[in-house]
Amino acid sequence: MVANIFNGFSRFYCLSVVTLFLSMMCFSSFSVAESDDGFPGRKLYPQVKTISKEALYDKIINDKVIVVDVRSEFEYRTLKILNAVHISAASKSFPEKLKQLRDETPKEIIFYCNGRSCYKSYKAAMKAIKYNVSNCYSYDAGVFEWALMYPDNAVLLGHSPVDKNSIISREKFKAHLLLPKDFEQQSLADNSIIYDVRDREQRRGGSGLFMFRDKVVGLDNIKKLTKIVSKAINNDSTLYFYDQKGKQVRWFIVDPENWTIG
Repeated sequence: MVANIFNGFSRFYCLSVVTLFLSMMCFSSFSVAESDDGFPGRKLYPQVKTISKEALYDKIINDKVIVVDVRSEFEYRTLKILNAVHISAASKSFPEKLKQLRDETPKEIIFYCNGRSCYKSYKAAMKAIKYNVSNCYSYDAGVFEWALMYPDNAVLLGHSPVDKNSIISREKFKAHLLLPKDFEQQSLADNSIIYDVRDREQRRGGSGLFMFRDKVVGLDNIKKLTKIVSKAINNDSTLYFYDQKGKQVRWFIVDPENWTIG
């Protein structure tokens, strides 16, 4: 059912060309193979222990860890590490579910999110420290790098191994981005609704960026997302989305040749 839903999304976008995107910057005993260069979050969260792709893969195939995806349900259902558990770091129930997981297993718990500039895995590890849940770490290179290196240990739209050609490249993604000024002007010209897909924690203490013209739609609300897309298709209208750093909107981009959300 999940694969059918998201394959449906990809067909809509490919055939109708209804989507434009904005990457909004924030106005603003493990071996680690990678150096801290290229991982800005490590300086911001020095208390968090990290693990490399290679070390994580070795522990997974030897059944020594539990891998936890801390992103939204939409992201988790689209591309994930094989056999990963889903516990959204933005959920109010995160501490309770994490404690329950720790009670169920003594294995090391590894959090992951989208990539090197996505800090959700660090934040999840910090919450683990706060709530005294031991042996929790961050795999901070992210799911994109993982799927490209270990396609046999990843799942894309319910299929594994992953066809690496079905994952949207950084270059193709950038081709769909609009600068903030262009994004606002174009959406005004179309008289369209802008959708804020940031999670609850990212919106904390602030409002939308476009003065009452944007509406919130969480990526955990699959039913609402489906309704929004279906309505846009029926009305032949354009959808405008923005997130915190361009990581979440990337899931909407479609490769016309593969008809796959990447």
